[in-house]
Amino acid sequence: MKTALLRKLMVFGMVVACMLPNAYATETNNILEQVEGSARTWLALIDNEKYADSWQQASPLLQKKTSQQEWVKTVAELRKPLGTPNARYIATANSAKSLSGFPDGDYVILQFYTTFSGKGLALEAITLVKSNDATDSEGWKIVEYSMR
Repeated sequence: MKTALLRKLMVFGMVVACMLPNAYATETNNILEQVEGSARTWLALIDNEKYADSWQQASPLLQKKTSQQEWVKTVAELRKPLGTPNARYIATANSAKSLSGFPDGDYVILQFYTTFSGKGLALEAITLVKSNDATDSEGWKIVEYSMR
């Protein structure tokens, strides 16, 4: 348990170090909490089959790319056969300023190894963008989700 937590913190630390090379440790910890918190809060919606809510909580970039009806149908078909998630661990984390199909911005791409009751192990990829919305308390919004 301690090893997994340390590994997760080290990966996030590297991502933040790349994004904010002159940041202070306190600021880094806040960003780590924001990115991981945003990702896990949003994934909990998917885990609880609240697919419409997950679309509403996503970035306008995802919403423009995929209608709510299409999103709900696609994610339900993808996730329901897997069963409930048992555990989710960060596999990789990367940052980018530019991604194909999206405007330039501050992006973090997280990959999670997730175990499910019906399938076993799967790799979830979630891309987040730093929100420019001053009313957004989370700060990071989901722009893309996929699974292998």
